[in-house]
Amino acid sequence: MIIGRIINYVNIIFRENMMISYTYNVDSSQDLRQILAQNIKTIRRSLHISQAKLAEHADISLSYLNNIERCETWVSDKTLKSLARTLNREAWELLSPATGGNGLATEREALNDRRNNIQHIADLVVKKREILRHTVNQTMEDLILEISKEE
Repeated sequence: MIIGRIINYVNIIFRENMMISYTYNVDSSQDLRQILAQNIKTIRRSLHISQAKLAEHADISLSYLNNIERCETWVSDKTLKSLARTLNREAWELLSPATGGNGLATEREALNDRRNNIQHIADLVVKKREILRHTVNQTMEDLILEISKEE
């Protein structure tokens, strides 16, 4: 009974802390559409490819590509991979925010951004782990105190 209560408290605390982590830095769907649209347009133009050529090579309709570039529709994973392959990019690159609003960042800037993002995420994980450990320890102490009072 007591062990069950302890496990239940730990699960609740863990869930609450993880929910905070999951909500960190999540962009809205509209923001991702804008990033995707801007990156596709920037790369397509830098490669001197028309919308019609890109649509043909990515095996999608011209109107669908036009809607993607105008942020009017979302893409499936298959379409995202096809567009990325056609533009000689990785799918994640099409969803990466541009640096300075000028389309995709240079390779060095992109690498630095990824490195900084990874470090920031690692710092958040360590901080969350410390908070979770402290919360669990405090809860355990409170439960032990409560149990000792009951006896």
